[in-house]
Amino acid sequence: MGTEQTKGASTSAAVCIALVENDVLARKPLEYLLTRVMPDLRIVETFTNGVDAIQYCLQHRRSTDILLTDMHLGDVDGPAVAWRLRRAGSMLPILGITSLPLEHYHNAAVAAGLQGLLPKSNIAQIVAALRDLQQGKPCTGYESPAMAVARISRSSSPMRALTDTQAKVLELAADGYDSNGIARQLHCAPSTVRKHKQNILARLNVPTIQEAVVQWTRFQHMFNFD
Repeated sequence: MGTEQTKGASTSAAVCIALVENDVLARKPLEYLLTRVMPDLRIVETFTNGVDAIQYCLQHRRSTDILLTDMHLGDVDGPAVAWRLRRAGSMLPILGITSLPLEHYHNAAVAAGLQGLLPKSNIAQIVAALRDLQQGKPCTGYESPAMAVARISRSSSPMRALTDTQAKVLELAADGYDSNGIARQLHCAPSTVRKHKQNILARLNVPTIQEAVVQWTRFQHMFNFD
């Protein structure tokens, strides 16, 4: 994670964005092209993973105008980043970019509350969308951040009931880790993992962790297609 600033841009007029791109080799050309085409753009933070981006956006709500995120990340993908921010009540505009065909992530992007999804290679289109979002205009077919927060807050998805740690426990359980393995991954005691599992069962109202994993897998499928 690092701070980037466009030289010569007026601070008062700058469009401040946070950028999430886990491919460092792809990030630098993207930063260069964006700031060249959009001189008033200021990239206030860059991230290589979704979890750090989520934490930053929730802790620094006033420092960023727009979140620009790649869809395929190393931990949680772009749609899951957006969904978690919306679930937390974040009104930050979020624009997704991808190297894959847009159809690959379109449904997930809409469901997760993004304001648009564009090809990573089309810098002019990305800049135009950033300009529109600066004026409060989402891309065609996408809702505003406020509408996304309202919709997701009413969602019946049981995963809304889980904390981030509990969601991570389920994710690891879905990957085949037992309580001891999950404890090693989370750097905690197995007894702590067992307590998390008990809380998961209570919150999801299911009898076994296997059933909780089934629900988690269905939820993940909504946002991840790899």
